[in-house]
Amino acid sequence: MLEATNGYAASLAEQWDKIAIGGSDAHALPSVGTAYTEVPGARDKEEFFAGLKSGMGRVAGESGRFSKLTRDVFLIGVEMIREKSWTAVITPLAVLVPAITYLNYRDERSFSRRWAAEVLQRPESRKRPRWITVPQRAVEEWV
Repeated sequence: MLEATNGYAASLAEQWDKIAIGGSDAHALPSVGTAYTEVPGARDKEEFFAGLKSGMGRVAGESGRFSKLTRDVFLIGVEMIREKSWTAVITPLAVLVPAITYLNYRDERSFSRRWAAEVLQRPESRKRPRWITVPQRAVEEWV
């Protein structure tokens, strides 16, 4: 998740008196374990969970970012070709990966801002005007 989104989640956890949990949603090996939850001093799983329940856990590691997502998508593509060689025919589409991951990054950032504004009762930062509108049906009155 994006750093700002993680910040909103931490604020919500604090507001609702919940513990924060970190973890990676990795789909490629280089990203596995780059975000995690730690409990200082825990020596086994019982102490780890006891530490979480008592509020001693802390989120650590890296947040997601555009470059990390783009790298992972490329790595998934490479593994797909290695596993099924016929998929190499779509490699020309790889030039679109950065644009697609950027659009995903932008949409996730926008979604988390809207979510935070509504759930955390914060105004949306950098609210932009909606330039493209969807036509609305006219309301017809029957006499």
